Amino acid sequence: MSKSIFDHETVLKGLRRAAEMAKHGTREEKSGKFLPPPGWKGRLITATDDSPSKPAKGKAA
Repeated sequence: MSKSIFDHETVLKGLRRAAEMAKHGTREEKSGKFLPPPGWKGRLITATDDSPSKPAKGKAA
């Protein structure tokens, strides 16, 4: 007799919560207080950013 460790409803609740967090972000990310990990070389996007910066003209990519 195989007994499942997780209940079906519990797994669905967890998956829905994970999908919501992936789509909308965590509380810290929403508030703009998210700090990047040490050594982060990327661009930090905050809540005050309304659009991505435009590339400079005349520079080759």
